[in-house]
Amino acid sequence: MHGGSVHAASEGPGRGSDFAVRLPLSPPSPLLQPEPARPGANPAPTGRRILVVDDNRDGANSLAMLLGLTGNETKVVHDGLEAVDAAASWRPEVVLLEIGLPRLNGYDVCRPIRGEPWGRDMMLVALIGWVQDSDRRKSSAAGFDRHLAKPVAFGALSTLLSGEGRGGGRPGARGLHHHARAETAQ
Repeated sequence: MHGGSVHAASEGPGRGSDFAVRLPLSPPSPLLQPEPARPGANPAPTGRRILVVDDNRDGANSLAMLLGLTGNETKVVHDGLEAVDAAASWRPEVVLLEIGLPRLNGYDVCRPIRGEPWGRDMMLVALIGWVQDSDRRKSSAAGFDRHLAKPVAFGALSTLLSGEGRGGGRPGARGLHHHARAETAQ
């Protein structure tokens, strides 16, 4: 169907086999061409210390890698108890925290962090698959600053990270309505 070919050859039993698959190159699709740069399309690097907490190792590592490419220092952990320990010892500015974690869920990670003097000004972002009002209220009550639906659109996350004030004070501390606002990825 693609105008290619398949060829197999062997010199006999125990001598191995060679397989060749040839496919013609097609002209580049306009859909695969990079978009021209638009002013403001890529938020500026934030240069923050960000703790990524998710039991999906591939997702957590990929997100940390992308955050690193935009100038952030990242650390990744994969369960709730590791998250509390890492927040206490590493003191990130931002914690991106999955709710459904082994050993200790995200709500139970957020509460003790907020209870510590060093955790009061951290930006804590709940990463969750549910974005109903009751879910947002639950994450707000636990102490989260933001509630992002998974999968998180990296552009929306970058905008959130670069758009918040960096001059001290927890972003969500400006008021309960702001604190409980849902951020959705599209």
